[in-house]
Amino acid sequence: MRKLFSTTAMLFSLVGTASAEPFQEVTIGIPVSSIAEAEAWYTSFLGSNVETIKPFPGVVELKASKGVWIQLFETEDKQQSQTIVRFLVDDMAEAQDGRSKLGIDTGTAIEVPGVVTFSEFADPFGNALGLYDLP
Repeated sequence: MRKLFSTTAMLFSLVGTASAEPFQEVTIGIPVSSIAEAEAWYTSFLGSNVETIKPFPGVVELKASKGVWIQLFETEDKQQSQTIVRFLVDDMAEAQDGRSKLGIDTGTAIEVPGVVTFSEFADPFGNALGLYDLP
């Protein structure tokens, strides 16, 4: 009986460890009114070398970072959302300057000393986005 309990406990501990991170990737769906315009804007925002896939008409997926995809989908029925997709950057000033040169306004950087520097803005379709930099 003791051996059965030990074996069961060991299996539960392995299952607990394996399920600590149950997801391999995250895809964030973002509704847009024009897939072509959205693809161009997000490619500019994320960088021209961003990995892009088009699984079917009206949908474009861009790899924002390891394990994170932005899925743009064309819709006439815009859904209201309070969601903000935020992107961690190494240097806020550099990230904002680089995007400004591309004609992308990333808002005003707000610093909470010793905690975070962040900005909030929207894509051309009204979806809330943000940048943040950690000390």
